[in-house]
Amino acid sequence: MSKPFGLPGLRIGWIAGPPDLIQQCWSLRDYITLSPGKLNDALACLALKHREKIVERNTEIIRENLGRATEWIAERPFLSWTPPRGGLLALVKYDLPIDSLTLADKLAIDYSVMLAPGSAFGYEHHLRLGIGQKPGVFATGLEETGKCFDELRGGT
Repeated sequence: MSKPFGLPGLRIGWIAGPPDLIQQCWSLRDYITLSPGKLNDALACLALKHREKIVERNTEIIRENLGRATEWIAERPFLSWTPPRGGLLALVKYDLPIDSLTLADKLAIDYSVMLAPGSAFGYEHHLRLGIGQKPGVFATGLEETGKCFDELRGGT
């Protein structure tokens, strides 16, 4: 429910795979929890009932934010990326003298921007950027991130 519907807090899901893997997953699920929360299940069903409207809304948000991020990155020659082609997440590579965990912490603490460090995914000198946020919040995040980058580059 998280990626296509923008509902990452709902703890519900499905799995497809070989029968032996499915059986192992069922056994583990039975050990951890017998069923999803009733509220999660009801909200997931409601989202599925209105999926066209939700996907249309989210598609517009992603389109707007993707355009904004593409322009923002293009204006900064020390950044590069491969834009997402079917999802909400991408890794942005940066050429700055700071590791990604330290940079992510600095962004969070000093600029109130939450970007995951690339080192968490095996890609140092990258940040994980999600483009599914409300466009106004996303634009502010890019602006604040730009300020952080300016500070690290000595005000250039």
